[in-house]
Amino acid sequence: MEKIKRSLLKRKKIGMFILLLVAILGYIIHIYYPFHPLLYVSRQWRMPLVYFLLAYKIVELGIFYFIFYHKPYQKLLESLFHTHYEEKFKINAKRFFFLVPQGSIVFGILSYKISGEIGYLWLFLAIAATVLLLVNPKNLKA
Repeated sequence: MEKIKRSLLKRKKIGMFILLLVAILGYIIHIYYPFHPLLYVSRQWRMPLVYFLLAYKIVELGIFYFIFYHKPYQKLLESLFHTHYEEKFKINAKRFFFLVPQGSIVFGILSYKISGEIGYLWLFLAIAATVLLLVNPKNLKA
């Protein structure tokens, strides 16, 4: 189990680094090559669309946590650390630590392109960073 913890902590750090890198790159791009709001999305639908993406992402993160992290971990605890469930937990937890930053980056870029404001990209990155900080593999029982 210690090997899994170390692997997940490494993935968590990589995810945080990627989020920080995207935030910095987004800022640099915003300064030198700012996006203008998309013309094929009418002005009245831009902000509701961004808010929909935000709500969708929050719900999706909860579902990802439950399906890819919490549920396999509970099965692992119930099975008294059977190796089959340990491997399934490892795969699903790695998937969780990949999907959280990846999805937030994609949704943040979409929101940035729709609204033309860098703050929405940073909001999605901050939400992903918060989720990564709250899910701590060190707290897994060995």
